[in-house]
Amino acid sequence: MDEQQRKQMIRQAFDTVAAGYDHPALAFFPQTAAQMIERLDPPPHAHLLDVCTGTGVVALAAAEKMPAGQVTGVDLSSGMLAQAQAKALDRGLTNIEFVHSDLAHLDYPAQHFDLVTSSFGLFFMDDMAQALRHMLGMLRPGGYIAISSFIDNAFNPMSDIFLQRYESFGKQVPPLSWKRLSNETLIEELFSGADLEAPSFYRLPLGFDMTSADNWWDIVWNAGFRGLLNQLSEEEQRLFKQQHFEEINQLCAQQPVWLDTGVILAIARKPE
Repeated sequence: MDEQQRKQMIRQAFDTVAAGYDHPALAFFPQTAAQMIERLDPPPHAHLLDVCTGTGVVALAAAEKMPAGQVTGVDLSSGMLAQAQAKALDRGLTNIEFVHSDLAHLDYPAQHFDLVTSSFGLFFMDDMAQALRHMLGMLRPGGYIAISSFIDNAFNPMSDIFLQRYESFGKQVPPLSWKRLSNETLIEELFSGADLEAPSFYRLPLGFDMTSADNWWDIVWNAGFRGLLNQLSEEEQRLFKQQHFEEINQLCAQQPVWLDTGVILAIARKPE
C-alpha cells in the first residue's frame, strides 16, 4: 500500500466513525486534551496549530483557554471536521478555524505558530520524522510542541482477543499505529532527529472497569478498530460480533476487567 492509498484508507475510516467519536466510552480523548493544554499552559494571545485535530478536542480546549489567541485545527477527514465545527459553533468560539488538508499541503509561513499539538495523530504518518519536521517548520523558536500516544499495552486484554478473533476470519492484522510511539524511548528517538530540546514526559493512568462486552464494543465501533471491521462483509461482521461478545462476556463473567487506556504525553521546546 503506497502513501496515498494509506491516507485514503485513514480518511475513510475516520469519516465512518466521526459521528460516534465523542462517545463517552472514548473519554480518554478529552481527558488527554485537558491534560495537554493544562501542561502547555498557552499564553492568552498565542497561535496554536493542532494537527490531526479529529473532532477538535485539543483545539477546542485550547480556544477556550486562550480567548484572545487563535487556534487552527487540521485534519484529513471532512467527517471529523464537521463534528469539530459543530462543537465550536455550539460553544460560541470565534477564535478557532478548522482546515480540511493534508499536513504536507499546509501553506502557513515559517515560524507562524507559537504552539503545535498532535494528539494521537503523529503515529498515523507514514514518515513521522518528515511530518515532525514540517510541523516544526511552522513553529517559532522558543515555541512548544506536544504529542500524545497510547502506552504499549493499552486496550489489553481486549485488543489481543479482538485481533485474534479478527485473524480467525482469515484477515491479516496490520501493525497497530500507536505502537510506533508507545513509550518514552520511541518518542525520544523521533524527537532526537529534530531541532528540539529534550522532551518532558507525562504518563496519564487512564482506564476503567469493564463489566460486559458492550463497554468494549462502544470503543471498537466508535474508534480506530472500526477500520478493521470495515474489511469484513456484513455477514462476517454479524458473526464476528456474536463470537467476540461471547468471549468478552465470558472474560467479564466473574468480575470486572480493568481496561487500560493509559496515555503518554510528550512536550518539547524548539530552541531559540
